[in-house]
Amino acid sequence: MIKSNDLNIDEETINKIGLRLSDKPINAQIAPNARVFEYPHLDNVFVMENDLYGNIMPKNSCFLAFYGSHGLIGKHLKVETLKNASIEYIKKMVESNSEG
Repeated sequence: MIKSNDLNIDEETINKIGLRLSDKPINAQIAPNARVFEYPHLDNVFVMENDLYGNIMPKNSCFLAFYGSHGLIGKHLKVETLKNASIEYIKKMVESNSEG
């Protein structure tokens, strides 16, 4: 069982952003205790508690994953940055990094 203090993304962040646990299959390794969320209002944009290889992200950070021209790619983010980012900011980040 996952303890709430072991999680990188707390309930406040989940509620503020409107993250939803994802049940979509993604082409990435998922650590047993990590969660994958769908980012609201943007298709195929995910917030993960591990990177694409299944490595748990450092404390207070997460991985923003999205599909680029060659498959799933992403960017390491601090949870605080994610919490304070607008949808437009995340969308621009995805668009500017989607060539990978």
